[in-house]
Amino acid sequence: MRRATKKEPIVEIMFPFIISEKELQYFIDMVTRVKTSVFAQYKEEIKYTCGSMVELPRAAIIADKLAAICDYFSFGTNDLTQTTLGCSRDDSGRFMPVYLNKGLLKWDPFVTLD
Repeated sequence: MRRATKKEPIVEIMFPFIISEKELQYFIDMVTRVKTSVFAQYKEEIKYTCGSMVELPRAAIIADKLAAICDYFSFGTNDLTQTTLGCSRDDSGRFMPVYLNKGLLKWDPFVTLD
């Protein structure tokens, strides 16, 4: 019987709806301050990373600047599509078949990115 090995947790802290690099830096700095205080208090550390959920068009446009600050991205394609088109996936179900049928769109933007 194999014994389970103890694994270190990998904590990923993700900041949603980021709109500027200063905002992202503010939150990363806040986490760093809290981490320093808590880790000093308990005399123990765990590894963690800080990332951004890119789910607003502005975040996608400044992704290069955000990438210089954080450890990783997660892309919220549904939110990006929704804010770009001004409708939700649920709402588009009412008219998307007509748009596709009439050739107003080549494909459903919630399925395929153009």
